[in-house]
Amino acid sequence: MADVVVAGGGLVGQITALMLARRGHRVLVFDSDAGPADGTAEDDFFRWARPGVPQGHHGHVWRGRVARVLREEVPDVLDAMFAHGIAKAGFDFGDAFEDDFALMSRRPVFEAVIRRVVRKEPGVEIRTGDRVVGLTAVSGKVVPRVTGLRLDSGEQVPADLVIDACGRRSTAPKWLGEIDSGLAMNHYQPCDLHYFARHYRLRPGAKFPNTTFPDGAFTPYGIFLAMAQDNGTFCLAGGLSKADPLRPGFRDPRTFDRVMAALPGMQTWAAVGDPITDVRLMGGLANRRRSLITKDRTVVEGYVLVGDASLYTNATFGQGVALGFWQAQALAHRADLIGRADAALLRGLETWTDQTVGPRYEAQVRVDEAMIKGLRDGVAGGPMMGRKDPGAALPAMAAQGDVEAEAAFYRIDNLLTELGDELAHDALRLRVEAFLDTIEEGPAGPGPLSRAKFEALMR
Repeated sequence: MADVVVAGGGLVGQITALMLARRGHRVLVFDSDAGPADGTAEDDFFRWARPGVPQGHHGHVWRGRVARVLREEVPDVLDAMFAHGIAKAGFDFGDAFEDDFALMSRRPVFEAVIRRVVRKEPGVEIRTGDRVVGLTAVSGKVVPRVTGLRLDSGEQVPADLVIDACGRRSTAPKWLGEIDSGLAMNHYQPCDLHYFARHYRLRPGAKFPNTTFPDGAFTPYGIFLAMAQDNGTFCLAGGLSKADPLRPGFRDPRTFDRVMAALPGMQTWAAVGDPITDVRLMGGLANRRRSLITKDRTVVEGYVLVGDASLYTNATFGQGVALGFWQAQALAHRADLIGRADAALLRGLETWTDQTVGPRYEAQVRVDEAMIKGLRDGVAGGPMMGRKDPGAALPAMAAQGDVEAEAAFYRIDNLLTELGDELAHDALRLRVEAFLDTIEEGPAGPGPLSRAKFEALMR
């Protein structure tokens, strides 16, 4: 049994604490915000103050990997979610994936369920109101060894392992610098995107237009999404370039709804719901990858990064929580090394991250490079661009009735398989290649809503 301290009580920090406690460790979690009171899903969404999670009231997509981690590690959490009105989405992942599913929920409702389970878990203590300001450490044989956390009160909290789950606000570089260490890698890519979201409730008798989400409407100048959530609620969201001069006006609720009602793909959603929030804005979207290992040499011992503190991606793929839960599970599977083989623990976790989720991060970076340029061109009136992209071919083939392509796309999109795994099947690969032969690289029209019509709606 080891003493573990988790800095950061968001989703990944909580689920990490729960999995480690159930492996026999004592876990202390520090979170800046108090937990939710017992109540309904509406209490969770409207009354739980969560300033430490600024993205909490934006739309979230819970990929199938999220439910798989919960099913494999903490199935009672899923039972609590279902009892709280969180439902399964409508994906058919195909043969051999019958046990997999995705969940539909607003972020605060989803997180509140986990928080309530964790606070009742023997072996876990949650402390709120204390601010973590740094690490304590001693000199190791080769690199510093972290021995605990420092609080703003001056208190020092000892630990066999410190887990940084502080999310994208993690100050890991500063903390490591103070103990004469540093990150081995700190890659950062700003995404030049502002993200807008508004929540709605289904009208009496209405149904979700789709539960295999997110539904999307993609234009040269913006990305627009719809996603079903818990207890008859859903979210409409849009992403516009920071270079778009009309961007500030999209926060106006009437303008936001007017644009959504005009977009093919969003119209059916706009017609079945009534708004329950204003339009929320989130900026600062980016991709970041941090690492604590270089050439098989760790830069520190007794300290690991998980979730967004380690790797985060912008919201366009909706994979952040899934990647964080998956990484937390990888850490939990190495829990027997805590306190006795710290270098091996860190090497194993970082190697797993590089090999398993690293390629998804690299793919996001490539997609966003093209997206940033495309949105800027779209603001100036540029067209949609056609590309021979095997990943994009699958949903297009699904729209034409290819059931196998649809299931393959759902599996990839939900982090259950990789594109390379799916294209290893000759029959599907040959159909994808034949479909791509029909695609012309280059300009492909104005998209579902031209820039001129969008500007008229914004005015």
